[in-house]
Order: sequence, then structure tokens, then C-alpha cells
Amino acid sequence: MRVKVQYFAAVRELVGLREEILELPDRSSVGILLEELVHRHGERLKQYLFDTKTGNVRQSIQFLIGDIPAFGAGAASTILPDGVVFAIIPPVGGG
Repeated sequence: MRVKVQYFAAVRELVGLREEILELPDRSSVGILLEELVHRHGERLKQYLFDTKTGNVRQSIQFLIGDIPAFGAGAASTILPDGVVFAIIPPVGGG
């Protein structure tokens, strides 16, 4: 299956890309996709996306699976449809 991954803000800076297309096994989950991204882009991305104490995806990280929002560890088991656009959106600061 094919997934288009889009990166925003700090994540874009970490990976050095706006987007990329990945080939994954059929019926891959968000967790499998994130493992592949960490494998490709290294320890800094892993530390940014995952809580070092629990190993879970940080609750502050938002994903868009197509146009459907998903957050943190609860998103990891979500099965991705073939051809989906998957966006990683870091927390927004400001005030």
C-alpha cells in the first residue's frame, strides 16, 4: 500500500522534507508507519514523536488520516487505507 506523509513545522525541520511517499505492507497501522518513519529519519524524530518514559506517541502530536484527526497513542492502532494522505502536525504554540 502507498501512503503520502506530509510534515509540518518542527517535524518538517527534523526530517528535512515537506512530504514523501512510502510503500508499506497492506493494512498497516499508524504505529507501523511511525516505526518506518523513525527508521528512515532517526533518533531525533523518535524523541520528538514518542514519550521517552512510556514509549507511547506524545499526546500533543496530532495526525490527520485523510481529513480525520487522530491524537497520540490512541491513533497507533488505526489501520491506514491505501493511498491516504497522512499528516503529522506538531503542537501549536503562541499567545
